[in-house]
Amino acid sequence: MKKITVVEVNNINMYPPVQNLVLALLDLGYKVDLIGGNAHSVSSNIIENPNCTIIETPSIRQQSKIKKWKNRIKLHSFVKKAVIESMKSSDYLWTTSMNTIRSVGSTALKYKNILQLMELSRYGYVFRDLIKFPIDEYARNSWKTVVPEINRAYIQKVWWKLDETPYVLPNKPYSIDPGELTQDINKAIQLMKNEKRKIVLYLGGIYPDRNFSDYAKAISMLDDYVLYIAGKAFSNSAMAELDTLVEEYPVVYLGSFDPPKHLALVRYAYIGLLPYRPSYRKELSELNALYCAPNKIFEYSGYGIPMVGSDVLGLRLQFEKWNMGVCCKDDSVLEISKAIQTVDYDHDKMSQNAKEFYESVDLKGIISSILMEE
Repeated sequence: MKKITVVEVNNINMYPPVQNLVLALLDLGYKVDLIGGNAHSVSSNIIENPNCTIIETPSIRQQSKIKKWKNRIKLHSFVKKAVIESMKSSDYLWTTSMNTIRSVGSTALKYKNILQLMELSRYGYVFRDLIKFPIDEYARNSWKTVVPEINRAYIQKVWWKLDETPYVLPNKPYSIDPGELTQDINKAIQLMKNEKRKIVLYLGGIYPDRNFSDYAKAISMLDDYVLYIAGKAFSNSAMAELDTLVEEYPVVYLGSFDPPKHLALVRYAYIGLLPYRPSYRKELSELNALYCAPNKIFEYSGYGIPMVGSDVLGLRLQFEKWNMGVCCKDDSVLEISKAIQTVDYDHDKMSQNAKEFYESVDLKGIISSILMEE
């Protein structure tokens, strides 16, 4: 039985694709060493699998800058040592993000490394964006490169002068079974069950490139609709903005729930929301939102939930091909309202199309082909 070492230095619960990857690898018959942040709180299907060994990385808590940097150095050292030890009996190393390949460093290039990126980045940086990290060289020297969206694959190939186009592994859940539910999410589910209005649901991280305010305004102008939001706010300003929306508009914040439990909320939605706007950060390309590759498009479609989203190619290409959603021409109240009404008019057909889209992606088959092809 072949073995794969999967590494994600961030909190794995914030990256559902990492858990999807591990579940698929286990079902494909591989042994897996999972090295990562908060790794012991992942899905019970992973924890209880006898072919999976979990190595949890130390956390970096919010402390003084000096202590934080000391802890970060300890983290990198721990990860490298854990990788070296694990690779004594592993056939492949699979790093799942920019932060991870930075942490593992040149150690990764000693093995058959699959370099996976969750986001679209042209450059990497270290030391608070002061020094460039040669992510392009790592990609050229890795055994395989993997991204979640087809346009990103060709962009990365050109940016990084790759000989081959990266593999595309969509961010599809390995299963839409939420598993055993906890009291906090059952409370949220009951709230949605009791809701009399049609629920427009946003599920996912609350970042600067998500534009909720215009959608909240548009929904407030429609009879019989309400916006529900579930996810973690990644800054105090994002949480403050969300609090304001809850006060001023028909918006309900459910809280944040670890995957895959969050999927239990989707079946009670009428429309799934995918708002994006370009975010200008040094490491993250402004094209990241344009060629988005959201987990949500699969999380919604798996339950047959039609979608409304921003006019970005990552959504438009799928919506138009499968007729399972509508992109708003702009973020005006009028265009958002029209998009919601269009989905409402053709809801049953779009719901069926969404399910067909979900079933069209063979996650296990794609992962198998990545590992089989030399």
